[in-house]
This record gives sequence, C-alpha cells and structure tokens, in this order.
Amino acid sequence: EKDIVDAAVAAGDFGTLVTAVKAAGLVDTLKGKGPFTVFAPTDKAFEKLPKGTVENLLKPENKDTLIDILTYHVVADDLMASDVVEMERIKMLNGDFADIEIKGGKAID
Repeated sequence: EKDIVDAAVAAGDFGTLVTAVKAAGLVDTLKGKGPFTVFAPTDKAFEKLPKGTVENLLKPENKDTLIDILTYHVVADDLMASDVVEMERIKMLNGDFADIEIKGGKAID
C-alpha cells in the first residue's frame, strides 16, 4: 500500500506538490502513521499562481510559510469525498479551519 507521497509521485500530476513537500521537510510526516487526507493541488493549480510564487516559496528562508500552506491542505483523518460534502468546516493540520462550500453535491474552491 502506497503512502501519500508515493501515491502523489505515481499519479504524475503532483510534481510541484512533491517538490514543495520535500522543500518543507514534510516527507517523513506524510509517510508517517497518519491517517491523513490531503487536498492535493495539481500541477495545473500551481500554474495558476502568479509567476514566481512557487519559486519564492521553495527558498529556504520561506520554509515556515511553505509548511503552513502545505499543512493547510492536510487533515489528520481518513476522509472520503462523501464525508467532506457533509461538513461545513474542517480542521486542517496547521490548526486553522477551512470552510467547506458545496455546490451540486461537490465541494468547490
């Protein structure tokens, strides 16, 4: 059974995310016991950010900011999409809460 990091690498659409996870030093955390659910942005999602954003976040001096952003996309629970659409808020790994908006039976961003 693959862990989150291995699954992201194998999927092929999460190269930027994997690079960011490595730069943030979160590989061992996400390969850890968990459970974890990751709301994983694809490479296409990263491409929508303003030019230079990702490169800036990958700099060592921005590691704390990168960790905060990445852990905002992780929940310390084993959730399925059917669980998420029943929620209004969810506590993220960084301690912040994300509001869940549902439209047409699907969570939207």
